[in-house]
Amino acid sequence: MLVVELIIVLLAIFLGARLGGIGIGFAGGLGVLVLAAIGVKPR
Repeated sequence: MLVVELIIVLLAIFLGARLGGIGIGFAGGLGVLVLAAIGVKPR
């Protein structure tokens, strides 16, 4: 599960870097939504 979480976070960072500007915030939000959708609990 840790590997899946890491891949999602890295993809969100990569997407945010490609979009730039406000896209960084949107990519971060998207990453959080995906992690919540797969059931990751905050620690």
